[in-house]
Amino acid sequence: MDEAIRLLRSYWSDANVSFDSAHYKTVEMSMEPKPPQGGRLPIWIGGNSDAAFRRVGRYGDGWLASRVEGSVAGRQSIEAIRRHAEEAGRDPNAIGLQSMVAPPPRDAAGKTFYADHDAVLDRIASLKEMGFGWVTLNATAIFQAGARSVDAITGELTRLHDRIRAEVG
Repeated sequence: MDEAIRLLRSYWSDANVSFDSAHYKTVEMSMEPKPPQGGRLPIWIGGNSDAAFRRVGRYGDGWLASRVEGSVAGRQSIEAIRRHAEEAGRDPNAIGLQSMVAPPPRDAAGKTFYADHDAVLDRIASLKEMGFGWVTLNATAIFQAGARSVDAITGELTRLHDRIRAEVG
């Protein structure tokens, strides 16, 4: 994965790329059109392992967290990413942090989580306190919590959005 990220950034910025590694071999390859951001097209990386945290710190523009199990684990993960960024000579504060508000539901309690807007807002406030700048709401879980149509899901998302902005920021 590390090599793939380095290779993509080369394709996005260099006229011709030759690359020889354990996993990728290219000779004078080019890619057109290049993205407007060039080699700085943002790459957000998911994962919840030491390898993922290292990869985010060294190469990523952001971390997509999906299963943050409490504030201690969340802070430890963020600290690991920041440590790897510093070791790579990068500004750890330049790495974005986004988390799912709740993992995909696996039981009855998880399927009703989004029906309790106060619980959702408490969770978002906790994620913000950990250092996350963005959150992701799970539309499928909102459906499972009782919003059974596109209009109902849209309505729930709108109500949650308005409360999140007003109460959490």
